[in-house]
Amino acid sequence: MHARSPTASRTSLTVVCFVAAALLVGCGPTRTAGTGGLSAKDLAVLSIPQLPAETHVQIKAVQFDDAGEAYDIGKHRDFYLRPGDDHTATFTFTAKIPGLPGPLGWFVPGAKGGDITIPGPKAVPLGAFVAGKTYELAAPTIDSFDTLLEGGQLSLVREKVK
Repeated sequence: MHARSPTASRTSLTVVCFVAAALLVGCGPTRTAGTGGLSAKDLAVLSIPQLPAETHVQIKAVQFDDAGEAYDIGKHRDFYLRPGDDHTATFTFTAKIPGLPGPLGWFVPGAKGGDITIPGPKAVPLGAFVAGKTYELAAPTIDSFDTLLEGGQLSLVREKVK
């Protein structure tokens, strides 16, 4: 039998604890195009929650300012964005299509059901953000419709209440 030294055991334990902490805590918000090299306190955070499962449509991915990659959302995701800039977002959605029953499902293309990807709206205005603040993507409210009627802009972003 091969015995492990106490130093090797401590090193293994340290690695396991570090990996477990990283999985539990996460790695923080995702840096988007143009945020590299800037301190976290000099950036704004946008939180994008997933749509409720009852809607049968989910947010698959988002791309900011027509630059950089499209980021998968999963259940929820936070992003760093530059303050002061008027940001836009382009969305891609996934819809769950129920299958058609019986023989009809055999003859109609795509009738077996499953997920389909739907390109969403492009360059949706998000507005400008303030450094050090956290915002969230939110459904339109009566107040946002009032703003639309008064100023011609509909905002899907609001400051996150802590």
